[in-house]
Amino acid sequence: MPARKRLAVALAVLGGVALLALAAWLAIRGRPGPGAALGLATVAAALGVLQALWVPFDLTGRSLRRGPPGSRAVALTFDDGPSDDTPAVLAALDRAGVRATFFVLGEAARRAPERVREVARRGHLVALHGDTHAKLLLAGPRRVAAELDRCADAIRAAGVEPAPLFRAPHGFRGPFLGPALRRRGLTLVGWTRGVFDTERPGAEAIAASASRRMRPGEILLLHDGCATPGIDPRRDQTAAAVPEIVRRWREAGYAFVTLDAFAAPRGAEGGAGAAARGGA
Repeated sequence: MPARKRLAVALAVLGGVALLALAAWLAIRGRPGPGAALGLATVAAALGVLQALWVPFDLTGRSLRRGPPGSRAVALTFDDGPSDDTPAVLAALDRAGVRATFFVLGEAARRAPERVREVARRGHLVALHGDTHAKLLLAGPRRVAAELDRCADAIRAAGVEPAPLFRAPHGFRGPFLGPALRRRGLTLVGWTRGVFDTERPGAEAIAASASRRMRPGEILLLHDGCATPGIDPRRDQTAAAVPEIVRRWREAGYAFVTLDAFAAPRGAEGGAGAAARGGA
């Protein structure tokens, strides 16, 4: 996790602890009513923040956050494409004999529809990542609907039917996202491991981050594009790291699957066909 995000998390935790300590102090000082109210409000606020910002946490239980815990399977996923580096990522996946899941941006699909078609032609799963990579934490229902529908329309205009999967940019979830997904039959997808390849630490560092402390059912988050202003958009290091990532997981006894294989147990349609695209 980048230092700025670690700092934000640490400050939030310290703030929560301070409020709970204040609630306890009020109760000890003979004011149990205000103390209990402050404590409950702090817990409720903490749950709300976790629901909105922390990908592994989901009070609804509806999102896909990992594969079956007993499966010797792992899913490679790529966000923010397609881009100029998508062909290199596809070539690396071909050489490794692996199929992955690509969460595509609508605006990127409109710029390069041929790359969306190529992702699908090579047997990879194409899913939704929103139209503009907008953070949906505070987005209203119309904005959320536009992000989902324009993204799906752009992928279909490229000649590809997207899988019923959506990954929220940065993993941020606002109150209107869940209802919009349910109306469209979409499953929200998280990840178990952010590799932070966007920081360009080198192919070896990317492979090491993607492969340490392996666990069954992991969903690895990498990038074949760039939707964050102000950072280096090149994803050549990610493409270079793919063969080593695959080698390490396979040596540990894991097989690579596309995300519809993980979504099938949660009732997503098309799950039977997912296993056929599972890779090895």
